[in-house]
Amino acid sequence: MTIRIFIFLLLICLISCKKAEIPVNKFVGTWYDTEYIVPGRSKIKINKDSSFSYRSAGCDWRVLSKGKWKIIGDSIELNSTSSDTCYRMFPFIECIPVGKYKRKDLLTIPNFDPKIDASFAIFDKEIFYIKNDSLVYKLKASSNCPDTLKIKYARTQKIRK
Repeated sequence: MTIRIFIFLLLICLISCKKAEIPVNKFVGTWYDTEYIVPGRSKIKINKDSSFSYRSAGCDWRVLSKGKWKIIGDSIELNSTSSDTCYRMFPFIECIPVGKYKRKDLLTIPNFDPKIDASFAIFDKEIFYIKNDSLVYKLKASSNCPDTLKIKYARTQKIRK
């Protein structure tokens, strides 16, 4: 009789146990740009393994990046990792007044000539947060961009006209 009671109690305990659910990271997935400013497109792919990749392309330009991400509060911070291929590098976001560009090309591998027709975007503590269904970039003061500049990504690709 005690064995039956013990088995019954054990069965009740096993049935009542819930499997711990792993929270789904709201940032993981592919995010597409939402603005059509120049003929181009960009996307950020945020992977479960704390890595990300960035691709952007237009008529005659290609940009890429890769790196690691981490969660900071309710935001995600993206940081590029180095590349073993020679590319010209530039910040992810930087506003330069017309006629004021005087920077020497930075290269992912110093003293090499980039043979690939692409550039490498440097993500340096770039912060994004989710507002409604959009991944929104938090503009840095050091970017010299106007406060009116909004950079957003969505989970669905924009329709090209």
